Amino acid sequence: MKQKLAMFVRIVFGIILLGIGLVNLSGMMPAMQYPEPANTLMNSFITSGYIMVIVSLLKVIVGLSMLSNRFVPLALILFMPISVNMILFHAFLNFQGILPALMIGSINIYLLFVNREMYKPLLKSKKITMGARE
Repeated sequence: MKQKLAMFVRIVFGIILLGIGLVNLSGMMPAMQYPEPANTLMNSFITSGYIMVIVSLLKVIVGLSMLSNRFVPLALILFMPISVNMILFHAFLNFQGILPALMIGSINIYLLFVNREMYKPLLKSKKITMGARE
């Protein structure tokens, strides 16, 4: 049952990220209007010409990873800073829009938790001497 729930959440997460990422990259989504100073910050990201493109590309890549069930633990780690920044952006600059950011962040954390065994080797402290591990 837990595996089926995790698979369902992973697929829904993949569909959401892939859809949002593709819409953002295609330019079909109208520019969002936020209250100041959130609007100034978001416009700066957009006019930089690369920040929102990279975020959108990562959404597409992570979405494809979730849907294909390939490199899922890596994709979840790559997307975590974006999830955290989405939540912080809304917490400090546009609290009215925090619910979707909390949803994305919660799904990311849930899937990280489900895959926690994959991260254990990364969290072990090992002493490396002269190119060999002890």
